[in-house]
Amino acid sequence: MDIQLFLTLVAGHYLADFGLQNTHMVESKAKALIESVGFHNLTAHAFIHALIAGLLSGSFAAAVIIGVTHWIIDFGKASELLTNPKTGKKGGWYGLDIDQLLHITVILITVLIV
Repeated sequence: MDIQLFLTLVAGHYLADFGLQNTHMVESKAKALIESVGFHNLTAHAFIHALIAGLLSGSFAAAVIIGVTHWIIDFGKASELLTNPKTGKKGGWYGLDIDQLLHITVILITVLIV
C-alpha cells in the first residue's frame, strides 16, 4: 500500500470537509432530494472531494470513486428523508464519527485498488 498517497488523500479529505465547506453547505445538504439547493450543495461538496482526490492522486478513477461515495455517505449522514433508528429523529442514519470512518475506509480501499 502507498502510505504516502493514503495520508495525502486523508489530508485532502479533511481540508475539503472542514476547510472548504461553509455553514450554508452543511445545513442545506440535509435537504438533498427535497429542495434543489440541498442537492446542488451536496453535489458541489462531493465534486470538491473528487477534484482534490483526482489532483492529489493523479487518478481519474480515484476521483470518481471518492466523489460518488462521498455524496452517498454524506446523504446517509444528513438527509432529512432518513430517520435515525436510535433516536427516531430525522436527519440521517449516523453521526460525524461514523461518517468520517466511512470516508477514510473508502480512501483506504481506493488506494489499494487504484
